[in-house]
Amino acid sequence: MQVRRLVATMATLTAVLGATGCGPGNSGQNSASTKETACGRSDASPVGQRGEVKDLTAAVGWISREPVRVTTDTAEATGQGVMEAQRRTGTMSYTLKKNDRMILVTRYEEDVYFAMLNVPGVSFGTNYSLSRSEVPAGSYLDVDPNDPGGARRLVDAVVSVQSDGEQAATGKRRLAGAVDLTATWYADEGLCRKFGDKARAIPFNATVDDQGRLVEFVIELRALASEMGDARTNWEALGVPTNPKRPAKSQPAGDVRSLLEAFESRPDVGLYARPVADGVHAGELRDLAGGGGRRERDA
Repeated sequence: MQVRRLVATMATLTAVLGATGCGPGNSGQNSASTKETACGRSDASPVGQRGEVKDLTAAVGWISREPVRVTTDTAEATGQGVMEAQRRTGTMSYTLKKNDRMILVTRYEEDVYFAMLNVPGVSFGTNYSLSRSEVPAGSYLDVDPNDPGGARRLVDAVVSVQSDGEQAATGKRRLAGAVDLTATWYADEGLCRKFGDKARAIPFNATVDDQGRLVEFVIELRALASEMGDARTNWEALGVPTNPKRPAKSQPAGDVRSLLEAFESRPDVGLYARPVADGVHAGELRDLAGGGGRRERDA
């Protein structure tokens, strides 16, 4: 089971690949059109810093200067949270669509805390901790308040872009083009073996608001496989500072990869390590992390 996500807190592509039989474990069945290709951006693909690319680059800057709310939606999971680069803190919660399992992740400076709900073998209420340096790259734990939602990494991976013009009623601009998935930090060799150069130009569209701020970025992963759908990230200014707190009680995560594999695995028949009481919901899970970010109704 894969524990890597495609782009930061946004696209869980390798998890989808694993679920649909397209992951590294099936690499021996690749056709000639998807021959093994090493990950890494092609020298022929960069778009340079001209025209709409400059506009897109400028539009992403605000996300790392202000407290923001981040929401994500992929074929695999939904996510929401708040981040503030100035305080080096962020909180994200993710819910898997296939089984309603949930993970809450709090980044506080160089430490990461997480708790999981509805995961077989994991006690409800346990808060795990580990150093940022121990976090598997691209996993659900890879919350980076310096680049909320992976905004700058997405823009850096763009290989072509054009503008559809400004909407008179709203002042928003829609940009569209292609993004090189292999240029992201979280593309792995399984993706490259399966899709080859096709992964180097995946359609995207982005929305810039009337203040010149990037507020939405959508990667059309269905261009690789229909079941992948789209990977969508939205950013919204909070308008107020966050109130981060370091979780009070936690235990070392130990084998964090096994915990992530348990979270992403298919539903098992059997009992949880500790039964979850009726009525437990996302807000109570957030409380377990000690208020690492504002709860949505308080923001």
